[in-house]
Amino acid sequence: MPNALTFSPGVDLITEKVAVVMQDRPVVGMSAWLSDAVASAETAGRAVQLVTPRTSRITWPVRSTLFGTPFSKWVVTGDDGEYFDGLNGVRLKWNGDLFVARSPAVQGEQNADVHPDFVVQEQPFGQLQLTVRVRHKPVASIVLGRVADRLFTAASGAGPAGWSTSEPVTQPWSTEALTEYCRGRAPQPTWLVLAGAPGSEVRPSVGTLATRRTRSGLDETVTLAVAQPGPELPDVHRIGAWVDEIADHFELVSAMAVGSYGAADGTYAPRFLGMACPIGVAAGNEAVRASGLEKMLKIEGISRALAIGPAHTPAVWYPIGDGRSPRDWQTYANLMKKLIPGAERGRT
Repeated sequence: MPNALTFSPGVDLITEKVAVVMQDRPVVGMSAWLSDAVASAETAGRAVQLVTPRTSRITWPVRSTLFGTPFSKWVVTGDDGEYFDGLNGVRLKWNGDLFVARSPAVQGEQNADVHPDFVVQEQPFGQLQLTVRVRHKPVASIVLGRVADRLFTAASGAGPAGWSTSEPVTQPWSTEALTEYCRGRAPQPTWLVLAGAPGSEVRPSVGTLATRRTRSGLDETVTLAVAQPGPELPDVHRIGAWVDEIADHFELVSAMAVGSYGAADGTYAPRFLGMACPIGVAAGNEAVRASGLEKMLKIEGISRALAIGPAHTPAVWYPIGDGRSPRDWQTYANLMKKLIPGAERGRT
């Protein structure tokens, strides 16, 4: 159980809408204090706004966990004392209740809404981001962590080195110990940090593993971010083969691969390094059963869709792009309209 928000040691300020957390560290990871602050804020119905200097970087667990709600922001203090959003560079101001976009823009000022510290050019390194969700039957023999083991090995060159409830990771990699920890928390959901193996022959990687009970079993969602040695990303069909291998051994619910940019060590600075773009998406066998394989393979605008997994319970991999073209988001949006019932009607 997280602390009550008032007593959470990582929270510096509480308002009616947000909990403000100030961190002055070179690298801000999902520490025990920050994890408690996030959980406490969620319980209290507040978003978290993380305030750092412009010299700070954040890890993948922080980036992928903290900023999912409208009011949550990475608030960066620029050299001129102004605040800006570390994810998009938009200038921010404190309105007495939370940090919001500074508006209106100054008339005639070039890039008035984007802080100059955000647009400093730096050498970009490619980052592959993967999210894979599988479903386990509710049986006592469940072993968690095997999906992460396969994905880390395929994408980085080695399996995970460890796991923990926060960063830095403290427990050596063990699917048995990880499973036992999650079982002890059941039926409550569990969220864990996974660390990739170190070494010059292994690509820097970090991820998360989350479990949640569902009506039909236990869902396990694995995310990972893998830094590339240069700007290039793995080929879309190579990634599709990794997802195919997961579908062969587990009940795949969904998967998504995105190309992004970041630092060589896999962290993220508050800089513009390009836009994250889709590479491919997989629809699990439950979705295929509902619509039929032939229909799922012939979606307008998506070429080379591929049946993956076992022949009797196939899933489908949709190659979209190379992770570099923002125009591919339109292809992704069109695909989602076809895959998610009611999505198209809801937009009209």
